[in-house]
Amino acid sequence: MALGGWSAANIIVGVIGSNTGNREVRYFHQMNVIWSGTNLLFAGLGYWGATKENTNDLTLSKVLLHQNKVEKTFLFNAGLDAAYITAGLYLTERSKRNPDPSKLKGYGNSVMLQGGFLLLFDAVMYFLHQQHGKKLTNFTDKVTVIAGPTSFALSYRL
Repeated sequence: MALGGWSAANIIVGVIGSNTGNREVRYFHQMNVIWSGTNLLFAGLGYWGATKENTNDLTLSKVLLHQNKVEKTFLFNAGLDAAYITAGLYLTERSKRNPDPSKLKGYGNSVMLQGGFLLLFDAVMYFLHQQHGKKLTNFTDKVTVIAGPTSFALSYRL
């Protein structure tokens, strides 16, 4: 929802902001619309996928595997976000040696802004999920299963 809201707001502001005579600002908003359209698609697909998840056959091992996968996904995405910011810096630096710098500088500033937001978003989501993971770990650390030849016992330490 946060990514979708950010994206929708950027599309609206970008469409309005593109109507300017300043070429650098126009390219900045143009890239924001393009970037945010892609993010809105990803946010929509993520939301749709979350609503389609089958929670009827959840087991503890499935929950733990999913938790680990989600945390790793946000960490990987944070690495991509750092690459986006670097690419934006490269574009703005490259604009200094271009006879018409407005496009490179506008696009570069936009990519840095979008990458910065995504880095913040992925970092917050990672830390929130990591906290949930700690709660799961605290729960599983209190559960003990003891098996014998003819019986088993399950205990939970309070």
